[in-house]
This record gives sequence, structure tokens and C-alpha cells, in this order.
Amino acid sequence: MKLTYSILALFALVISDASAVARNCKELQDQGMDHDGPSTIYPFPNHPETSVSVLCDQTTQGGGWTVITRRDDTYYDRNNFARTFEEYADGFGELDYDFYIGNEVIHALTGLQGHNELWVTIEDTHGETGYAHYGYFHVGARLAILLPPYMMGIGLYEGTIGDGMEYHNGMGFSTMDQDHDIDNDLHCSAVSGGGGWWSRDCYRVLLTGPYGTGYFHWSSINSYYTLSKAQMMVRPSTCSTT
Repeated sequence: MKLTYSILALFALVISDASAVARNCKELQDQGMDHDGPSTIYPFPNHPETSVSVLCDQTTQGGGWTVITRRDDTYYDRNNFARTFEEYADGFGELDYDFYIGNEVIHALTGLQGHNELWVTIEDTHGETGYAHYGYFHVGARLAILLPPYMMGIGLYEGTIGDGMEYHNGMGFSTMDQDHDIDNDLHCSAVSGGGGWWSRDCYRVLLTGPYGTGYFHWSSINSYYTLSKAQMMVRPSTCSTT
């Protein structure tokens, strides 16, 4: 799902009030969007003419959520998540099916627009469902001095499935062709089906693993789920980590 560039969007920015252009689904909600579905945002402050097609959730916990990835084994043959670092940077898939919005967009949403929160929903292979809510979620830049690419910060958990993401806090993003985990013996992505993730040594959570395997899973100290469905979405938050 490559970023889309719209001449009409740029023209609209020039001739209209810039406040009418939404950077995320929360701003779309504030402008009157009251239903779930696809829309267009302009998330990049340094490139306000660049439009991105997104899926918005305007009902869960008050709405305002921008979906950053969705997996559903109903569409198991639609998209392969064993992708390169560049593909994960750009994003891929289809909003009607499985997709990953792209690390550049996630960084713009969570790293350039202030504090964000994260909402994760899962369904396991037995039909059991649950959620994890993090009051703080941040993905850094691709290029940052002395930091790994797209380093994730996360915290303030509450939910029903256990705090699996804390294990990945502070890690850079690894893919099958770029290894940024801390395991000196294994390239975690390469041996776990090729899905990109914030690998440590290797995973407690992997929402980009292949269907029908233990790699597509969520786990914590007290839980383990082999998954058939998963979704992650973000929205602006007023939380502080200090």
C-alpha cells in the first residue's frame, strides 16, 4: 500500500483552510466522521500535500482510531506478510482485507503528532477474543542517531490478554532482510515466517506471523494465544510518561 500523492489534495491545501485537512482519524471524527470505514488523511507535517488512505474506527471506546494493521485468516491468501524492510516502511495490502499501513505513516502518527495510545484486539483459533490497551505508544524515525530504526516505546497497559508488548519495548523494527533484534544467534524474523516486528529475543507477540502457525501469536507471562485475527489501531492521547 504505497503512499498516494494527490495534486487535487495539494490544490485544496492552498485554497482552503488548512484546519479542514485531517492528520488522523480522530481529527476526521472531530470534523464529523461518525462511522467506521475508509478515508484519507494527511499525516506528514513536512509534506502536508501527501495523502494516505486509511481505515478508521469511530465506534470502539469513543472512536477516533486509525487502524495501522489488520489480520484476518478469512483472507489468508490475499496478502503475504513475509516482506522486506522497505515494504514495511512503505506499507502494503488492501484496506478491505489484510494490510500494514507502513512504518513511515506509523512514525508520523505516533512520533510527529504527539502522544498516542494503542488498542489491540485479537481472536484466537478457538474463537476466544480479547484486547490490550496501552496509554502510550510511540514509533521513532527510520534514521535516528544511536537508535535502531523505528524504535518502539510502549507502556501503561490494561486489558484482558496480558501485557505482551512490554517485552518489545525499546526495540527497533526487524524484517527478514534486516536484523535489529538482540539475539546474537538467530535472525528472529527470518526463522519465524518472515513477518516484520519489534523483535527482542525473539517474540512474546508477533502479529505479522504466517497464518496456521504458532508464529502468529500473542503471549505474556500468564497467557498464550495462537491467533486467527488481530488488529492494531492508534489515536492521539493526552497521557504523559513522566
